[in-house]
Amino acid sequence: MLWQRARVVLGTLVTLQVHLPDDAVLLGEEVVPQAIEAAFACMSHIGRVMSAHDPQSDLGRISQARPDSVLSLDPHTVVVLRSAQHWHGVSGGAFNPCLAAAHLSRAGWRPGLTVLPEPDADGWPFRMVSDTQLHVTHAVALDLGGIAKGYAVDQAIAVLRAQGVCSALVNAGGDLRAIGPRAWPLQARHAHSSVRDATLRGVRYLVQGAVATSVAGLRNPEFVPTLRRMPHWQSATVRAPDCMTADVLTKWALQSSVLCPSLSRQLRLHGARMWRSR
Repeated sequence: MLWQRARVVLGTLVTLQVHLPDDAVLLGEEVVPQAIEAAFACMSHIGRVMSAHDPQSDLGRISQARPDSVLSLDPHTVVVLRSAQHWHGVSGGAFNPCLAAAHLSRAGWRPGLTVLPEPDADGWPFRMVSDTQLHVTHAVALDLGGIAKGYAVDQAIAVLRAQGVCSALVNAGGDLRAIGPRAWPLQARHAHSSVRDATLRGVRYLVQGAVATSVAGLRNPEFVPTLRRMPHWQSATVRAPDCMTADVLTKWALQSSVLCPSLSRQLRLHGARMWRSR
């Protein structure tokens, strides 16, 4: 039996599907609705605390912070900030939520963030004091949209597992993660189409793991090339063990050369696979 629910969360349509074998249908009627509600609640919470559209969110408060202040943040925000710092370093700046936020807030697309000057490239103006506290040297605008969405998908899967669900798919606007033995049909958004109709070469189904797609150019005017050059690619899709890693790698893949040793190294390190189109 297949259970399916959909809601608008994180600014996109999120679909949760749970598959149960026929002999577990009666158990599912008790467990699955509760598990799905808990997963949606977790994703909604992550969307609220890391919203770039709400000045009272964690990101809104960071963009208004006084110099040398300590802010209390949601633990989810701190986890994502740590990951953002890591990926900024290993990607050589290809993943840069500070630069992206500076451009998008000036354009009026991130109304929850204070419009600030373009950040310095030499470091992050904050450090994590604990799992819930951040020391801010000076205010900075941050756009964690993609990485936060991937993280929220991973957390939804964790909630489903904790509730006893063994086979499920979470799809947040094209950021997908699956658990269990079921093979889920897989399609990706093509760079020259607004429809997600392109089958990935050699991969028609997703069994376990995660997939994320990012698009640049006219199809996604909010994509900010953080390496200060036009993206080499119009779309990038990455399959990885978790959705946050897959999403981050797509941003890097859009801006890298055909042969990028550091990107290739990270793909191997994370057991990931990449598809790109011009």
